[in-house]
Amino acid sequence: MKTAIASVTCGGLLLLVNSLLFSSCQNINPLNDILFPQSTSIPHTPMLIEFVDADQPNIMFPKNLTISISGPDKKLVLSDLESKNHKTAGNLLSLVLAPNAQPSASKPITFTVTAQGRYYESISKTIIVSNFSNRSYTIPMSHRQ
Repeated sequence: MKTAIASVTCGGLLLLVNSLLFSSCQNINPLNDILFPQSTSIPHTPMLIEFVDADQPNIMFPKNLTISISGPDKKLVLSDLESKNHKTAGNLLSLVLAPNAQPSASKPITFTVTAQGRYYESISKTIIVSNFSNRSYTIPMSHRQ
């Protein structure tokens, strides 16, 4: 009789613990803290800027460059991740225009890219964008004297 009561009590406890565990698991959402982008706008075509060594353009590539964007339309120039933190990947810089940018022949987007490197002279290039076509630029960098 004692064993029958003990087994019923153990069974009841197991049933209670299982039901509590399953009900608490239903409140856990593994995607709860993941934030998805709110913007559904299609980004503009990226502009690719390649920095090369002026003396050996196909052999040596400037690395660890510090990039700054200036000019009248600098607020419309974003990194390819749509931020204003402009960094190179190796010797390449990928930029896009902000979703609200509307370049045209009568009102082009104008900005200046300035690059500085440890062994290279600082260089600036003004870029004028009048449409959304693919654009790529090569900027040769000279060694410091």
